[in-house]
Amino acid sequence: MPTPPLAVAHLLRRAGFGGSPAEIAALAPLDIKVIVDKVVNSSFAVPLADPPLVADKDADYWDRYVAMSSAWLERMRTAPVGPALVEKLTLFWHGHFCSSLEKVGHQAIWNQNQLFRVMGLGSFRDLAQAVAVDPAMLRYLDNDRNTKGSPNENWARESMELFTLGVNQYSQDDVVAGAKAWSGHGLDKDGRYVFTANRHDFGAKTLFGITKAWNGPEVLDEITLGDKKQTSARFIATKLWSFFAYPNPEPAVIDAVVAPYLASNLSIAALLKAIFLRPEFYGPKAKGALVRSPIEYVVAAMKGTGLGCGIAHPEWWLEGMGQQPFYPPNVSGWRQNGYWISASTQWAKTSCAGFLRWKANEGTSVLAGTQALAAPAAVRRALAQFGVDTPSASTVKAMEAWLRQERTTTKWAERPNLIMLALLSPDAQLA
Repeated sequence: MPTPPLAVAHLLRRAGFGGSPAEIAALAPLDIKVIVDKVVNSSFAVPLADPPLVADKDADYWDRYVAMSSAWLERMRTAPVGPALVEKLTLFWHGHFCSSLEKVGHQAIWNQNQLFRVMGLGSFRDLAQAVAVDPAMLRYLDNDRNTKGSPNENWARESMELFTLGVNQYSQDDVVAGAKAWSGHGLDKDGRYVFTANRHDFGAKTLFGITKAWNGPEVLDEITLGDKKQTSARFIATKLWSFFAYPNPEPAVIDAVVAPYLASNLSIAALLKAIFLRPEFYGPKAKGALVRSPIEYVVAAMKGTGLGCGIAHPEWWLEGMGQQPFYPPNVSGWRQNGYWISASTQWAKTSCAGFLRWKANEGTSVLAGTQALAAPAAVRRALAQFGVDTPSASTVKAMEAWLRQERTTTKWAERPNLIMLALLSPDAQLA
């Protein structure tokens, strides 16, 4: 049966960065299960072309960074249905399995980003194992310095608490044993993963109550496939639900989406399909439940104005908003909602919106012809341009009042200022 267009629009905002009117219209006649299959498609999990400057160690640090971040943000801006989810999920994993450019370097953090893109929809067990020996993670959490007789606990602890199990699901003894198990898993002189046997502790260790000569990858298998499997599955399902739907999901919701995840050998694609097919995902609790992160906001702004990174310069604004690609604040990543609401963040958004309105006014046809529309129609068109399909009555009232006043004075500024007001409306801050 057909799917309501508003439900399609909601899905494309959450499972990507918003759908165009044409994309929404094309999907609405289809059953929701067919739409979700189109959105969650592992065939779209392909690498992004490496920007030439990434591997150029002689290039300026900032220029290399801008090339990397622009390549990713441009992919987010232009990705159609399906590939857009791959990029949204890459952003999720980037904030889950955190590493930072500042510590690990351009090439390593870029390669890790590609890892998330290619493996992010597959088995969580396989992804966790790949991240464990990824050079960026080895360097970021210091496992490259973890040796027999001098264990480093950073990766062992964070891999349990932040990446696979959650708080209070392990003991300090488990961390100590886990650190010993991961000893010897490090980097060679060229920065590539290598297992060095004479740096590994081959002795017996007691982890989760099991005593044996644990090796690092066995720890992750015990967590994801062994006795900790249920705990880990619920932890991952809760994080993904909170990222795509709303925070603090009900236990019954997690029960429902965990079942197909476990039945599919920990397929993230299966978990996401279960999430996107739940009625709660489209319910009142989900609507407006998430504040767009700065990256999501800037991508939505670029999509709405039709401006690419070369003109919009997102690198000028994202630091002030508090979220730069490849620079998570710490190993726990970025938080949600209230984390993005502050005076400094709003100043940065205002500066960004002000810049984009003039660039859009100069070089695109965005909102062309609004002067011929009545105020209510012009306002709704402006909001719809940036994915606001159900604006609040207060937003509509305020913008209509402004527009009527504007039309009695400086009419020439109507179009650019409609762009700016739409971008700064409370509704445009929500996904």
